[in-house]
Amino acid sequence: MAERGQIVLALLFLLLLSVSGLALLTHTGLHLKIVAARKDKRLAAAALERTLVLNLHRYREKLAAADMNAYEEPESGFFNRGTFPDLLESGFASRHQFSCIPLSAGEGFHVVRILDLVQVSRGGSRLWFSGRAGVDLFQGSFSASEPGLLVARRGAETPAAFLAGHGVETAGSTVPLVGDFTVVRETGLLLGEALGLPGQVPDWRLIREKFNLEPSDAPIPPGIYPVLEGEEVAAVFVQGDVQKLEFAAGAGRQYIVFYQDGRRCELSYLPGLGSLAWCGDDALAVGGARFREKIVVHGSVWDVRQAGDAAFLAAARIELLACGRLVVRSGLEGESLALGKEKFPGVLLMTCGSDFFSGETVNADVVIAASGAQTVQAQVLAAGALVNEGGAVEITGSLVAGDIENAGRLRIGAAPGDFAFDDYVRLPDCRFLKNFRVHFIQEGSDE
Repeated sequence: MAERGQIVLALLFLLLLSVSGLALLTHTGLHLKIVAARKDKRLAAAALERTLVLNLHRYREKLAAADMNAYEEPESGFFNRGTFPDLLESGFASRHQFSCIPLSAGEGFHVVRILDLVQVSRGGSRLWFSGRAGVDLFQGSFSASEPGLLVARRGAETPAAFLAGHGVETAGSTVPLVGDFTVVRETGLLLGEALGLPGQVPDWRLIREKFNLEPSDAPIPPGIYPVLEGEEVAAVFVQGDVQKLEFAAGAGRQYIVFYQDGRRCELSYLPGLGSLAWCGDDALAVGGARFREKIVVHGSVWDVRQAGDAAFLAAARIELLACGRLVVRSGLEGESLALGKEKFPGVLLMTCGSDFFSGETVNADVVIAASGAQTVQAQVLAAGALVNEGGAVEITGSLVAGDIENAGRLRIGAAPGDFAFDDYVRLPDCRFLKNFRVHFIQEGSDE
């Protein structure tokens, strides 16, 4: 009896082992299937994400190559499924869905944000990926620097091809413009405002009266003239070429030093305050005046450079206009800021392609003639070309030029500044895109 019981227990034990083994095998098989399914889903998700990123990249490239001025209403004439049709490539389906949000409007312009929801999926799977990208559409009359990077040059190249061929890199969300754009420069009005004189182009008799010189229709003698407006110095007007112009910041003051025909003139001030100190051969009493940070040169400036550790105070917004060439021979950087803080342009470098008074055509290039790696914290509005003679140059502000000649490395930050002179260089009745950004990428499933 006892032996029979032991046999029964042994058989039951073997049966239990068999059932446990089968359960283990079943569980292992199921586990392997789950692992395989998860791996397949990861692979499928990675493939879908790559396809989505590729679609977003293609979308941005198409934006950069398009001419918004060819459409009466780009928000509907360009951003539609005719331009961006549904695609099926290698088993992946992608589609675009557009929407518009008004951002701002003013006299003669308006801005809308175009949102594009891009979705990709794969046949036989409920898994999908989507991403939303936005770009702002500007329409109307704007400051020419508003796009961030504008080259007003005839040619059949796309902006991407032109910039790549000239070794130019752009930072951030810029959608560059390269093409036959009309840029209007109201230099006469700008000059009149800077000098506090009426008319489209002030004449020499009015200018002589302004500077207390004997009446005549002849040009004033070469020199450096502060423009007094009440208790302010509205601008510094320079008659003739400047051999060297130095910018420096130290001890809480902004310094600007002029060198012309063997003469040296230095001014210093606190931006926005009545604090001007003037050291030169001019007899006008300007001490303690507020300086509006405008410099107008009737000629070229052959050496623009930084003296010392910093060229600009953080609050400085210096505007330099010349009807000739501007040659930058060093980096131009503001005071050291906290690590990672954005570097805003401290100076506007602007040239006019014709003489202020005669209208005669002049060379109006802005030339970077500094060797090595240099940062130029400037906004550049060049009636001629932006010429980099060979350094590794980063311009932190926007660039508007008639061409780019680059013998080194050139990177444009394309950040707009807040300069008044900028308002006198405009794009009339223009349409353009800027601020391209991918807002999100997400994974989803209907399962």
